[in-house]
Parts: sequence; C-alpha cells; structure tokens
Amino acid sequence: MKVTIYTVPECQFSKAEKEYLQAHNVSFEEKNLETNKEFLTEMLALSNNFAGTPVTRFEMDDGQISIIKGYTKDDFDKVLGYSKPQETVVNSTINVPQKTPAPTTPPVTPAPQPTATVTTPPTISPTPTATPPVETPTNKPADDKLNSVLENLQSKADETSVATTPANQPPAATPPAALPSIPDFQDK
Repeated sequence: MKVTIYTVPECQFSKAEKEYLQAHNVSFEEKNLETNKEFLTEMLALSNNFAGTPVTRFEMDDGQISIIKGYTKDDFDKVLGYSKPQETVVNSTINVPQKTPAPTTPPVTPAPQPTATVTTPPTISPTPTATPPVETPTNKPADDKLNSVLENLQSKADETSVATTPANQPPAATPPAALPSIPDFQDK
C-alpha cells in the first residue's frame, strides 16, 4: 500500500492524520503544498478542486485507489480496514406487570328530548344570468334595450308598492314577488 498526504504545515487536521498513521505503523509520503506549487495542482486534480487540507491518496496493493478529503478517524478506519464490526442488538422480552384497570361506571345515556318539527320555506334558486356584455360600440343598442326593460320593471315595481300601501301607514314587509323573466337580447 502507498499513502500520499497533501498538507500545509499549520493544519491541525494534517497533524492529527499523520499521528494516526504513525500510531498504526502506516508509512506515507507527505507533499507540502507551501514548498512546491506543483503539489497544489496535483492535489486539486486528484480531489476535484477541493481547496482544503489534508487530501490523502491511498493506493492499495490490489490497485484500488481511495481519496479522502479532510481527516476523520472513522473514514481512515474504513479505508485501512480497522473498522469494528457493527454490534448487533438482540431483542429481549421483559415482563412488566400489568395494572389492573379501575372499575368503570356505565356510560350515562341522556334522556330522549322531545323533537319539534320545523317547516322551512322552500329555497328559491336564482336563475342563472348571462355575464353582462362589455361595452363596445357594436353592442350599444343591446345596452339601450336592456336599460329600457330594466326601467320598465322598476316602474312596475314602484306602482305595485304604492298601490298596496295605505297613505298613512308605513309600507309593510312583504315577501318578494316573482319577477318576470328578462328576455335575452343577444345579437344573432
């Protein structure tokens, strides 16, 4: 196995990595980026432009190459095969005494209440209306026809309210009368 470390002198991670490798008797070649700028170009190409240190290249005896950017003990343990096998957790059953449930009282059923029948007047659905036309010079006559129909309806409504209300009494609230249908004045 061949190990190459790209470092700078004041990097604490580089120092920690070198101590780790020495403690595991792994020999390495150190390439100081401050003393040789060609090492920087080499490191950037190797690490896909990673701009930190250390960058470590492991070339295994079988030809496999691993690049580690930065330093973490776990990453080095994995590459060098020092990882501990994962511990397996064995499920165990613990007998926990069950609490005896407190006696419950039967639910109280409310007494039936008398019901009243309410008659709701039928709902009158408004008839769908057409979207008001946009005022343009071509539909001006249709607006005039519509306005005359609306004025005619308003005058009939006013006559009906005056005729049914006595002169000395205020008008009483009366249910709305069915309105006559409005003809559709669309140009054809």
